Amino acid sequence: MDTIDSFIKTPLLITAGAGFILFILLLIAKIKKTAKISFIYFPVIGIIFVGSLYTYFDQKLFYLVILVLLAEVLFIAYAAVLAMADPEKVAMKKQKKEAEAVQDTNVVTKQALDEQAAHFEKLLDTNRELVEKASQFFKEEDSLTGFLEYFNNLITEKTGADGCAILVYDEFDNILSVKSVKGTFPPPYKLPEDLPHKAIRVETNFRYSNFPLEGNPFGDFFSAGEPVNVKDSIKDHRIYQNGPEEFLRCGPYMFIPVKQAGETTQLVCLARKPDSEPFSKEEFEIACNLSSSFAVSLTPLASFLSYAEHAELTKEGEIATKFQKTLLPEKIPAINKLSIGKYELPVENVCGDYYDIIPSRRDRISFIMADVAGKGMNSLVVMIMVRAMLRLLANTNNSMATVLEWVNKAICSEKNSMDHFASISLINYNSIDNTAQIASSGSNPVLLYSAATGSVSKISTECEPIGVEKNTEFKNIDISLNAGDILVTCTDGLLECLNESGVQYSLDNLSKVIKTFSNLNGKEIAAKVKDNIKKFCGNTQQYDDQSLLVVKIQG
Repeated sequence: MDTIDSFIKTPLLITAGAGFILFILLLIAKIKKTAKISFIYFPVIGIIFVGSLYTYFDQKLFYLVILVLLAEVLFIAYAAVLAMADPEKVAMKKQKKEAEAVQDTNVVTKQALDEQAAHFEKLLDTNRELVEKASQFFKEEDSLTGFLEYFNNLITEKTGADGCAILVYDEFDNILSVKSVKGTFPPPYKLPEDLPHKAIRVETNFRYSNFPLEGNPFGDFFSAGEPVNVKDSIKDHRIYQNGPEEFLRCGPYMFIPVKQAGETTQLVCLARKPDSEPFSKEEFEIACNLSSSFAVSLTPLASFLSYAEHAELTKEGEIATKFQKTLLPEKIPAINKLSIGKYELPVENVCGDYYDIIPSRRDRISFIMADVAGKGMNSLVVMIMVRAMLRLLANTNNSMATVLEWVNKAICSEKNSMDHFASISLINYNSIDNTAQIASSGSNPVLLYSAATGSVSKISTECEPIGVEKNTEFKNIDISLNAGDILVTCTDGLLECLNESGVQYSLDNLSKVIKTFSNLNGKEIAAKVKDNIKKFCGNTQQYDDQSLLVVKIQG
């Protein structure tokens, strides 16, 4: 009959398994530091685990008893130490350890704070230096370009780069423009197919290039808005290899977007020659910090430039507007058989419209409506030139088309860089036989209200403005007039003025007003047009001069 000892193997296995689980759980607790686990627990549990397994295979309980006794002795020694320990000494020892730990933490914390303070102190010094340097460029003729060149040299030196390019975002055209290039900068983008692979040609092409915000590394890194350290350009799919020429081989790069008021405005690009060491973490950090300081220093410089430009334009516009008024007729001359009305609404600092009435003789009464391209002094200079020539030619016997052609050739001969285009409509009235000759250039229309039919029609033809092509030919339009007929000419600023919904006033609305109030005299019709435009536009801001001439045949 089996005794209870014959079943000893099962408890031994359970004891060994329980010991192993207990060992693992205590080890995890010690590693995670979820509880204070004494080292003595591990040899005690290990002895019991080994003893259980050994007895399971050897079937001799003597060894198990000896190992359990050994485990108890170890545990008794540990318990005796705990029992005999002085609570005050234990507390003091614990307090001392905690104090030492706090002191160590304070040392580490103080060291970290000192390093952080030194970092920000250095950053503040850099910001201060760059802002002071930027202020020195205020008086320079091209201050922004000069400051970009200075910063280019600075960041190239501090990072040990072989070349640097700074690209500026053009919000209007939505492109990146290269504004500053220094040293060796292998192009990381695909070169144009027709560009010869010669160093000077590639460099020149890059200096004057513009890049869209996608489809090239500059646009991609700019749009991403995060600084990137490209250590291996060959393995980076964003960098295009143009080789095999040595000067086209790409090496390490850094691309640092520069942000102002949360918006990315520039891109700083640093490069090293191929086979050079990549930019280190420290150099990358220097580049980012310098770029951040660069953004801070750009703010006052950009504000100053914006203010200076606005002040200059305002001053220039005020001068131009003042002179423009002196070019317009002080009062409408009284001319037999004619009733004349006019309306003008100049826009501040634009100075683009000019009209004139020149009664040379009975068979040559000239009406002029001109709209000069450009703003401020630019348009004023062209306006003075056009006015002088027209006043001189008005006294000749030349046709209106010939007059325009002569003015056009003179304007086209000007070789300066400013815009010198103008839309002009000329009306020559002959009071002897009640006829008119009309010629026009550009967009200024001439309308005829026929008293016989009660209709309004456009009689001028559209063609190129003066100042575009030297050999442009203009056309004469000869008409006979009757009592009650009305001739009207205006500039496109009047026809294109907008209401609150963005709808243009248009030729149709002007024609309706003329037709509706055709029984009034010229001055009254012009006043009705003015009222109608004001009602149509409301308080919507306008951006172009508005001018109108109304000539009504009285007899």
